[in-house]
Amino acid sequence: MKKGMDSKGLIDKMLEDTSKTIESIKNDIEKSIVDYTFVPGKDIIETDDSIIVRVDLAGIKKENIDVNLTDTKLRVKAEFEDEHLGDLKGNNRRPTLIRRTVRFPKKVVPEESEAKFENGLLTVEVSKLEKKESYTVNIK
Repeated sequence: MKKGMDSKGLIDKMLEDTSKTIESIKNDIEKSIVDYTFVPGKDIIETDDSIIVRVDLAGIKKENIDVNLTDTKLRVKAEFEDEHLGDLKGNNRRPTLIRRTVRFPKKVVPEESEAKFENGLLTVEVSKLEKKESYTVNIK
């Protein structure tokens, strides 16, 4: 026991050290999870009548992409096989999931949507619930 430290102080120090070690392990695990989670890039374009969202999904097959819309958000989920994330048994391919949720700047009508996938780019266009119409106003 260190000079000037009683058994309560020693126990407190051990608990503090253990807590720091656990926090460090937790951070390492979270970092490794983030390293293997892919969040694709996106663009949001707003026109008078619609909102267009473009999501980069290079290397993904069209049949492995799910698109889900509500009046406030778009959810994209895609699966691909990553040869670099094989398991320890020697399997050199492991399915990996990509998820992207995009909140629309305005409410939309999900039933009035179109999606296309070309050259690794998913484009979803959806009509706004309240369309902005512009009018010319005469000045008196």
